[in-house]
Amino acid sequence: MLEFLDVRTMLLLGALANLVLAGIMVYYSMARRAYPGFHHWTGGVVSAGMGGVLVSLRGLLPDFVTIIAANFLLVLWPLLLTKGLVIFTGAKCRARVVNLLVLAAFTLTFLWATYVETNLCLRIVCLCSVVAIFFVQALYVAVRHLPAVLGEPDLLLITSLLFSIFGLMFRIAVVLSHDGVVLFITNHEVLQNVAILVSILSAVAVTCSFLILNMHRMEKDLSAANIRIEALANMDGLTNIFNRRYFDAMLNLEYKRMLRNRQPLSLIMADIDSFKAYNDTHGHQAGDECLKAVAAVFRKAGGRGADVAARYGGEEFVMLLPNTDAHGAAAVAGSIRNAVDALAIPHRTSTASAFVTLSIGVATAAAGGLASPDELVLLADQAMYRSKAKGKNRIEVAGPVAGDGIS
Repeated sequence: MLEFLDVRTMLLLGALANLVLAGIMVYYSMARRAYPGFHHWTGGVVSAGMGGVLVSLRGLLPDFVTIIAANFLLVLWPLLLTKGLVIFTGAKCRARVVNLLVLAAFTLTFLWATYVETNLCLRIVCLCSVVAIFFVQALYVAVRHLPAVLGEPDLLLITSLLFSIFGLMFRIAVVLSHDGVVLFITNHEVLQNVAILVSILSAVAVTCSFLILNMHRMEKDLSAANIRIEALANMDGLTNIFNRRYFDAMLNLEYKRMLRNRQPLSLIMADIDSFKAYNDTHGHQAGDECLKAVAAVFRKAGGRGADVAARYGGEEFVMLLPNTDAHGAAAVAGSIRNAVDALAIPHRTSTASAFVTLSIGVATAAAGGLASPDELVLLADQAMYRSKAKGKNRIEVAGPVAGDGIS
């Protein structure tokens, strides 16, 4: 049945499909977010649709309109797609002069093969070659620069471009292998019709892939924005370490993991000694700087990816240490205390030292020893207050409990 395919109908349907896609792209750029380069793609798709309509009207309109102008519009399509892709990726365009020379050579060839020495075969080979040249440029940009924008290759775009280049080369091969007179609108040969159909389908596929590319980047950006928002929601705005919300979530998660893996889970809770007096004496700005400095010590002390340093509230800080026993937690607590001492932040009204100090409580849980993660927090909190009661600027470790226990 392929021998009865009507070329004019195929061209008109392909052109209308591109015009419908162009309408979708215009709406998309107005109603939704469109990235730089998208308007070039839209212009290219409109150009392809208009060119296809004019080509399908060959014999009904003057040759200049249906051959010269129509094919020039068709050539603008891949050129604008490539230009838009360069803008989309932020790549540098080094082929501007070459592309202008290619367009000039294409126009002169078509004028010669239409008005001086009529040659349909030359026109078809010229058109397919020029479109293929521009698609090869687009393929290079897609492979070389697009992964830096998306974080991964766009296999759909690459595949559609390769399919289109193959379709163009296939059509050139079919035309050059033809022994008789090459026909176009009135052609009914199966192989030539298939070549034309492949070219039309590949054109629609390329257009769709560019539209999907814009949506793909939007999804990536939305995902990254959600991650940033989630990170901001989990961070303390002043100290730039995790906040109470994130700590509570991770405590529950690590507690369940502890029960499952039967590995110890330790918690360090620290309070800046006489911090209210520090604020009253040195001012709230100095108090904020003090909090930031202590938070930085906690952030550095959490050397493993699973360790969670957080501001628990006010001048209280916590450090969650998965897979860490009491001795390891006490060692980390000691390093935190020593690091804060090394800061030597003056504190004229402290009852513990002439400098800012911490009172620290440490608690460790193992599977079966506690009924809930809140008990671990309570034990660390009680140990911290014992540290304060014993004169501040010290570390207290919670005593053993039933089961595998706290130490």
